This record gives sequence, structure tokens and C-alpha cells, in this order.
Amino acid sequence: MINYMNLVEKEIKKNEDLKYCEFSKKIIKETQIKVRSTKAKQIAKKYANTQIGKIFLNNLPHKSGDEYNVHGLMLGYIKNVEICELINEIEKFLPYINNWATCDYTVSNLKIIKKRAKMFKKFARKWLKSKKTFVKRFAIVIFLTYFLDYNFEENDLYILAKINSDNYYVNMALAWYFSVGLVKHYEKTIKVLKDKCIINSWVHNKTIKKACESYRIEKHTKMYLKSLKR
Repeated sequence: MINYMNLVEKEIKKNEDLKYCEFSKKIIKETQIKVRSTKAKQIAKKYANTQIGKIFLNNLPHKSGDEYNVHGLMLGYIKNVEICELINEIEKFLPYINNWATCDYTVSNLKIIKKRAKMFKKFARKWLKSKKTFVKRFAIVIFLTYFLDYNFEENDLYILAKINSDNYYVNMALAWYFSVGLVKHYEKTIKVLKDKCIINSWVHNKTIKKACESYRIEKHTKMYLKSLKR
């Protein structure tokens, strides 16, 4: 009998790039990543809507960081699935995320969030309350990726501003979110900064630093932002 799990594992193994592994070690501390994201996406897309893919998704925990990357990306390629079923698959996977790359890759491939924003925002707000670092980051990156454009609500800024964490990955995601908020919704986001609504001072200052590094913000605006440092 064919071991269907090994088909996915063998394909991942076949695409390992040791040079990329050495590079990824410098930026991803929690796990080893040996397969480039482009290759991981190809594997995920190939198996997402097959029986092999279903078996793979139901075989948690996995053995490697690359398997988790493929799993997360695969969730974004599933077709003809009820939204509640997909969210259930996401919630089964979330506790196993242990690094920013798997977290952010998974979010970036969940394009369905654009179409089902209301439902996903409800769950993202729930995930924001998680005590698990990468579940919380997962939610923040959803707000950053999908809820700063057509699905933006001013109240989102204040919900995220209340998050007070001592975790680097959570705080960096928050600073990233608010810095992009300054680009896309300047008047509303600058009010959050001026009124000192961001509870965490590190996040407040990092937001300003990241915004000042952006080519999308005018020089005179950057000067003003620097005056708001805490």
C-alpha cells in the first residue's frame, strides 16, 4: 500500500536547498527552513485539493518546519470548502505555528479573507486574545494584510493599540501594522499616536521608526512623527 504521507514528505525533501537553510538560520531562530517559499507554494498547490493533501493536513504534528510551511500554504489553496470548515482547519493548525515565517506565509496565502472579511475579522479579534505568541501575531498580520484597505474600520486601530505584550514578534507585527496605517489612513492613525493610545511605548516608538524608513511618507511628515516619540 502506498504511504501517501511520504509522497508529500519526499517532495519537500527533494526541494531542500542547503544554501537557503544557512540563510534562513540567520532570520528564523525557532526552526529550520530548507525549502524556499516559492517551492513550498508549488508543493502546497499541487496537493491541496487531493486525497494526499487531506491526509497530510490531518497528520499533525509534523516533523519539520518545511512541512508546517507547506501545511499553512495549503490552507490558502483549498477549493470548494465551507468557510466554517476552513476556519476549523486554521484553528487546528494555529497552536503548531512556532515562527514568524510560517505565520506570515500562511496569512499571505489566505486570499479568501478578502471575500469573507466580516467572518474572518470576528475570528481574528478572538485570536488577538490568545496567550500564544504566534496565534496573536497571526491575527495582527491578518489585520495588517487584509483590514487596512477596503475592510478598514477605525476601531481596529484602537483594538490593536490596547495590546500590551513583551514579545518581540508580537510587538514588531503591531509596529508594522501601525506604520502601514500611517501610509493608508494617516489622519486616523496619527490621532492614535498623538493621543498616546498605543499602550506599549516600544511599539509606539518602533511604529515611528518604521514609518520614517518608508519611502511612502513625506520628509516633513517624518520630522513631525519624530517629535511624537515617547
